[in-house]
Amino acid sequence: MRSLIWILALLALSLAAAADDKSELQNLHAAVSALNQEQQALFQQFQMLQELRRANDRAFYAAQLRPPLSTSEVPNYADVVQAQKDVSRRGEELAQQTDQLYAQFNEIGSKKALLQQRILELTLSR
Repeated sequence: MRSLIWILALLALSLAAAADDKSELQNLHAAVSALNQEQQALFQQFQMLQELRRANDRAFYAAQLRPPLSTSEVPNYADVVQAQKDVSRRGEELAQQTDQLYAQFNEIGSKKALLQQRILELTLSR
């Protein structure tokens, strides 16, 4: 009789653990899905910044190669230098923003890897 009670208690514990594992798996999958969406949004922002950087570079080089509007118009040196500095500053700011997004993307990837490892552990323990 005692062994039957013991077996029933173990069975109840294993069923409770299995239910807990199932709940944890569902929560882990939801968290991984949310992280995937966040990474996708960061990647889209990264792509937009990359395009802005390319446009900024094109604007810089186009200004460098543009001939004077007429032979009598000579561009003001200070204006040209300031325009070059502005384009350079924008390029540096965009590069910094791109680096920040890249770091965030990788940080999320690390978090996601930990969650996926736990999912694998729970799946293999079944």
